Amino acid sequence: MTLIKEAAHELLVSPLHYTQNCDFPRPEEIRIYDTTLRDGEQMPGVAMAPADKYAIAVELSEIGCHIIDLGFPSSSPSEEATLKLVLEGKARGELREDLEILVMCRATQEDIDTTIRTVKGRGFSARDLTMLIFTASSPLHCKYKLGPTLLKREGYKQDEDAPLEFFHEANKRMISDAIRYARQSGICSIEFGAEDASRTPVPQLIDLVKTAVDAGAKRYTFADTTGSLTPEATAFYCHALTEQFPHIERASHFHNDFDLATANVITGLMNGFNIFSSTVNGIGERAGNAALHSVVTCLRYLYGIELPNFRYERLGRIKRTVEDLTGIPVQAQEPVIGFNVYSHESGIHTHGVSIARCMYEPIPFAEVGGTARMIYGKHSGAHGIRQALLRHEAEIDAPMDGEFILQLLKEVKSLRESRIATRHTAAHIEQYYENLQSLGISEEDLVLMAKQLASRRARVHAVGAD
Repeated sequence: MTLIKEAAHELLVSPLHYTQNCDFPRPEEIRIYDTTLRDGEQMPGVAMAPADKYAIAVELSEIGCHIIDLGFPSSSPSEEATLKLVLEGKARGELREDLEILVMCRATQEDIDTTIRTVKGRGFSARDLTMLIFTASSPLHCKYKLGPTLLKREGYKQDEDAPLEFFHEANKRMISDAIRYARQSGICSIEFGAEDASRTPVPQLIDLVKTAVDAGAKRYTFADTTGSLTPEATAFYCHALTEQFPHIERASHFHNDFDLATANVITGLMNGFNIFSSTVNGIGERAGNAALHSVVTCLRYLYGIELPNFRYERLGRIKRTVEDLTGIPVQAQEPVIGFNVYSHESGIHTHGVSIARCMYEPIPFAEVGGTARMIYGKHSGAHGIRQALLRHEAEIDAPMDGEFILQLLKEVKSLRESRIATRHTAAHIEQYYENLQSLGISEEDLVLMAKQLASRRARVHAVGAD
């Protein structure tokens, strides 16, 4: 590799030249709120056993996340078992002492009671976790999803057509009652969240958050449930919420439907939100969530924000762990952690990175746990072939002259062209989609299971009749 005489800053205009005056929280105030084990697992077809979730929790602790969301202990015995493993692991010192454990509850006494019973039944205190109590906020969700529940709570008939204001006020009463009940039951750390906040009129959202804060919530998480925010809208909402609630913690929870989740997280941090939610590999519903690797590397390399005690070099490791345990591979061109991000085939590129990797790679691969690769094919050049052979000169019994290099290059290109003709790629893609389909249970599978269950029940009923 050619030795570059000058310092990099003498040859390149750094992105920091344009971002050094951005208004961010201090690095030590920024907190990573990981929701891989809850929102990530809600990705269609993904299901993890408690032991799998615990393995990921250990890696989240080691890499430097501050908060981990374990989901709904009230939803299944498996979720209860995960909470037990995590609390016990933390007590043994396998998870960091300062790692905040968060669980979610709907705004019902039943959910709250189940969670507290699970925690106390395992010998722990309600003080050992944070409880996120959530509802929805947009008029669409309030009237047509929460509507039947709210009508019933208020003593109305299920089919009554009440005005939108009724549902908003009933929703406020429901969330206030739930938060007060959780506090009375011994939960000291309460977070409030509302689905579809990013499509809720700001005055209505502020009114709902104020109700939750007055009832005892210490943190508010602003959710862009459908990934519909632009950076401009994010700035508007986050600035308004920061002005109204400067004395409580504020977190963002952004989805990636328009591939803007990372940009929106950065915008939120610049507008008063010092906590951001993300998932490993960006997994989650639909297009996923803000991706941990994207956010932390953007902060580091584009804005100069180095998160204290975060282990960037473990991004590659945790990526593979989550891939293995979910069955969901990261796309080859995924920023930071994709297989091809530090791979080169083009002759121009291989020549450039042989001089200095920063010529085409803005992120040093070793700093994020990546692997540098050279790929050889139809776009390769003689320089790249020569460099590779020189690395293995002792193994090859031939002179490395120009004629030899050009003949080998011709054979490399010919082999790659012949592989195009075999169309193996189509089979690989078909297998990829078959694997994705097999992770979940399709509607066809569901109907078949229903038919089999109906047949078994009919046989049992016939035997009973005899």
